[in-house]
This record gives sequence, structure tokens and C-alpha cells, in this order.
Amino acid sequence: MESSETLFDPPGWDTLVETRGLSPLFPEAPPTQTSAWAEVKAAYGYRALRVAVISADGSPAALGQVLARRLPLLGRDWLYCPYGPLWNPDAPEALKLWLDAVRGHEIARRAAVLTIEPRVPDDEDSRKLLTGLGFRRGVQDVQPRGTLLLDLSLEEATLFAGLEGHTRYNVGLAERRGVEIKLENSPAGVERFVDLLEETEERKRFLAHDRAYYRRVWEAFVKADACDLLLATFEGGDVAGAWLVYAGRTAYYVYGATSRRHSQHKGSQLLQWRAILKAKERGALVYDFWGAPVEPTEKHPLWGVYQFKKGFGGEHTVFVGAHDLSLSALGGWGWRVGLPLARRMRNFFIRGRTADVMD
Repeated sequence: MESSETLFDPPGWDTLVETRGLSPLFPEAPPTQTSAWAEVKAAYGYRALRVAVISADGSPAALGQVLARRLPLLGRDWLYCPYGPLWNPDAPEALKLWLDAVRGHEIARRAAVLTIEPRVPDDEDSRKLLTGLGFRRGVQDVQPRGTLLLDLSLEEATLFAGLEGHTRYNVGLAERRGVEIKLENSPAGVERFVDLLEETEERKRFLAHDRAYYRRVWEAFVKADACDLLLATFEGGDVAGAWLVYAGRTAYYVYGATSRRHSQHKGSQLLQWRAILKAKERGALVYDFWGAPVEPTEKHPLWGVYQFKKGFGGEHTVFVGAHDLSLSALGGWGWRVGLPLARRMRNFFIRGRTADVMD
């Protein structure tokens, strides 16, 4: 790639990642590539390195925020680029320049492995590009590989008509029965949401963070004016919550929670519809449901969640998934052997099954 410049930790990073045209699928980068996400992760021992490859015309050709964290048993670092990097699909050579810059930086000297999770299609071209750079399919996807994407450029009436029949009926039912939806962007709203989330976690054996983590997420993204927290209530009690974060003009439904109380009134369906409308009101062009089975079938443990999300008309999309590049022979071996074992043990003790919930 001729006449390009590589920048480390450039100023105005969030503006760069929100530059349109880096991906054929998204107007902008996901929130995991923003400084707000790095701020959250810093509290848990992650250090951030931001690398940008800039074309001669000043536009970003490749971008990626890498988070580094020490692996205690290996004594080396894990480098992780969550839902990144991004690169111009018309200039795939920019990805090599980005990778060379990361490998040449001091952050890679004591690293065992670099994991990337680009949000590019799971197709032969994507896999060939990554394997040609030395990557191999990762031992574990960290972020969801599958999702549902809803086009918010459509008119509200068209979006509503695109809902599946049972979802459309339930939205109206919840309205008739008096379910209320309120924007609760406040510390008290976070506490109420986490109360619902803990109930959901116990009921469905989800893996959730501690309460302090969600406080940090809210603080970081509210400060960036990139967060909306909505709660559904019935007769004064909370029955469902939807947490949206924004990156540019994409809205991401990153967290959801429900209660069994008053579930017959379908508050979660009305909540999701209002969240979609809130995202549209904020100018979002895409609504990302943030997580769906790669191959949804009736036997999948998240079949019910998939049906719920699919009811709002999103398009099922699958990304290429995590890919690992070994930066140390011993460390890379330990990563590929030790991580799957640790994940399986964790899943077994929490969920009663060794497979991850998205598998």
C-alpha cells in the first residue's frame, strides 16, 4: 500500500473509528473499539494500544484497538482486538500494515498470542485473507459471532409491518394492558437493571459481570453520550430492561434482562420495540441485536432468545469469528490447550454443560 502512515494512539481516536466506509456491513465500528470500552476494561487490568493506518488522502485504511492483559499461568500477555480490526475492503493490504505495526510494537514483546475478531463475513475470502497472514481459527470466540441486524433507515410504519405477526400482536397487547416504558439513564436505573439481570442470570444460568462492572460501562458510555437504558414496568414493578450503546450511527443491544413477574403481559416485546424506536430517534442506521446462535435450531439453548430477536425483523448475520496469531511458541501452545479447558470447566460448573451458550 503506497503513501500510507501508521499512527500509534492517535488523537481523536473515536472520530477515526466512526469514519464511514471501513466495512461493507456497518456504518461505523462497534463500541468495543472505542475509548469508552478501553476505559471500562482498564479497571480489570487491560492496557490499550490503538493503531491506525492512514491513507495518503487522510482517510483511515485500517484501525484496531488492542487490549493487553497478563495471562497468570503463562507469564505472558494476551493481546485482544475486540470486534476488530477494521479495514477498507478495497485495500486488504492495509490489514498487513496494521498487523506489522502491532507485532513491531513493544506491547508484543511479552505476548503469547494476538486474538482478533473482525466483523467481516464468514466467507472464503475473509478466511483466506486471515490465514495468509498467519492466523488460525481461534480456540474461543469472545464476542458473539452471530447476530441479527435491523435496517433503521426504513420508516417506522415499515419497520412495524416487518415485525413477525406474533411479535406485532404482543407489542399491542403490552400497550393495551398498561406496560410502561421509561428511559432510565441514571445510577438508580443501572441498579434496577442489574437487579433484573441477576434474576435472569440465576434463572437461565447466564454468565454476568458483577454490579460494579455495569456501573463502569454506564459511566463510560453516558459520559460519551453513547448509552440508553430503558426499563419496562407494570403496576410500578420492573419487568424487563434493555441497554443500548452507540458507536457512530449503529445502536447495539448489548444487555437485556427480564423477570418472570407479569410475563404474560409481554413487556419485553414492547420494550424492544421502543428501544428500536429510540435508536432510530437518535439517528442510528442499524440496530444490532448483539448475539444470536451461528446455526439457530430448535435444539439450541438460545433458540427462544433467537426467536424473540428474530421477531423484530432483523437479518441473521455471521462473522468470521476469533482468529489467533501465536507470538510465542510456548505461550501460543499454552493458550490453545489451556484456554479451552478452563472455559469448559467454568461452563460446566455454572451452566451444567461444557459448551458455550453461543455454540
